Amino acid sequence: MDPEEYEHHIAQVLTKEGWDAHVTPYQRDFGVDVVAERAGIRLAVQAKMYGSSNRSVAGTMVMQLHGAAAYADCDRAMIVTDGRVLPDAHKIAQKLGIRIRIMSVPACAGDSSEPQALDGVASTELTFGRVWREYVKPMEGRTLTRSNGKNNEILRVDDGGIMRRTSTGRTQHISIEIFRWAIEKILAGETLSRDDINGQYVGRASSGTLILGAVPAFEIARVGREQAIRLRAAPPPA
Repeated sequence: MDPEEYEHHIAQVLTKEGWDAHVTPYQRDFGVDVVAERAGIRLAVQAKMYGSSNRSVAGTMVMQLHGAAAYADCDRAMIVTDGRVLPDAHKIAQKLGIRIRIMSVPACAGDSSEPQALDGVASTELTFGRVWREYVKPMEGRTLTRSNGKNNEILRVDDGGIMRRTSTGRTQHISIEIFRWAIEKILAGETLSRDDINGQYVGRASSGTLILGAVPAFEIARVGREQAIRLRAAPPPA
């Protein structure tokens, strides 16, 4: 199960519990992955599938959800995770009235070599989940080279993001959230520059264009003097 499927699993669980729940379109969710309504209550849910990574839910994530829930006109907010929760996250959540719920990935959920739609039917449609599972995760252990000859070694790829080593030997973790944002934008037909990606990320994710440029469905382009990523044009019919 990938993070995208985890969101749908959460929505299904909430639906069984009596909520009218649906997954939000990622391009416009501002950090709210699922919206659920019941008895006049509107609940904003953020999913953090970190069980296979070394990431934890931190206090900053709780504060970000607090703002995102207000923007989405929700009365309540909840973080759902299968991973660890740091003490500061619990403390901030208690003060802000945000619930933190642990929800494991279903035991039957496993990796599949066949692309699956969220209803279990085989699909060839590109989604964030499929791009991450089939093209980004296999980059672990690879060394990617920029046009200027500088290398980025992909040390680890999991459901928390990517750990890379630069040509200077510095290691950096880039969160999965920025890749999710960028991939969804690209799949929607947008062209993203390095500045676009860096401007959306709290840290620095300049190597994001290098990593996404290695995805077969994407290609590196130029926006003015900036390197950018876009969806590869379909080949003309034979």
